[in-house]
Amino acid sequence: MPRGAAIEIQGLTKRYGDVTAIDDVSLTVAEGEFVTLLGLSGSGKSTTLMAVAGFVDPDGGSIAISGSDVTALPPEKRNLGVVFQNYALFPHLNVFDNIAFPLRMRRHAESEIETQVRRVLDLVSLRDLSARRITELSGGQQQRVALARALVFSPPVLLMDEPLGALDRQLREQLQIEIRRIHRQLGVTVLYVTHDQEEALSM
Repeated sequence: MPRGAAIEIQGLTKRYGDVTAIDDVSLTVAEGEFVTLLGLSGSGKSTTLMAVAGFVDPDGGSIAISGSDVTALPPEKRNLGVVFQNYALFPHLNVFDNIAFPLRMRRHAESEIETQVRRVLDLVSLRDLSARRITELSGGQQQRVALARALVFSPPVLLMDEPLGALDRQLREQLQIEIRRIHRQLGVTVLYVTHDQEEALSM
């Protein structure tokens, strides 16, 4: 059974001055479904994703997760995993501590943190690199760390904003396979943003 949560977007609108970034968007994503938002730069797909994450306040409409309205909730109250295009990792922390960060913010016991971080390190095939500093990793390895950090607290929804955009073609294709495998394995709901039509069809 999927562990994911349904997402319900109704009439979502966001304006920046005279520019309408999101224009009355409605979308339903079922539990455990993998949905890709595909479009050109500036089409509003990332703004829609960031509104679901809670980083953008919409001017109209509503967002519900598992039937509960989260439109007014701050990001930290939504319990969603987010992977950004630039990874947003902490360069002064090693791989383990980057991944552990969300659990420490939630004040989990260190024994549980150890268990959960090791679990996701195995999931993204990085167990041998747990002590490495972020600056010592390749782009693909950093992307795996970002993915592991987004999954370590077992969120029902994973939001991914152009997560492979900074990688070369061969690495992108390899990580597309990895992300699909992880989705199948965990059953998490995924909302994925890309401007690459080939990538969208592959995912």
